[in-house]
Amino acid sequence: VEAIRQILSKQPVAKILACAPSNSAADRITELLMDHLTPRKMFRCNAVFRTRSTLKPDALIDYCLIRDNNFVLPTVATLESYSVIVSTCGNASFPYNIGMKVGHFTHIVVDEAGQATEPEVLTAIKAIVGEDTRVVLSGDPKQLGPVIRSSIARDLGLGKSYLERLMERPPYNAQTGRGRS
Repeated sequence: VEAIRQILSKQPVAKILACAPSNSAADRITELLMDHLTPRKMFRCNAVFRTRSTLKPDALIDYCLIRDNNFVLPTVATLESYSVIVSTCGNASFPYNIGMKVGHFTHIVVDEAGQATEPEVLTAIKAIVGEDTRVVLSGDPKQLGPVIRSSIARDLGLGKSYLERLMERPPYNAQTGRGRS
């Protein structure tokens, strides 16, 4: 959240897609940014199947769009006007699905990336990242990892978060990566 605030402070025209692996974590990002951003500047994107009763606190409703008791998306033009859009990782492909331009977001921030599965994180990044988009993964790869219910998925390595997999790469190794990252 502090990184998002600093980006907006230094780059007021930045367009940020902020994601987290769960609704509660995405709601928390929105809640923590409410003192900094009005509903005209930030949108909390919810999956259409999410029920209104699970959105907490109630003040978040001002940052959502609801029709007939269902969460919906505003027009593409309206979405493009927001400085920050907050979504779950699993729902974060919505910009691509509705025709927003690849590269629209100057930054994609994935919070709690140590708890997200690799496919979840890549859903938030792959379809909408442009050449100039900055991707920020935040979280602790040594804490609780992703919850994987399928033994097959676990056997195929999906029990490891994308962040943890990246941290194991040579540029992030304390000995071999010194001065490179």
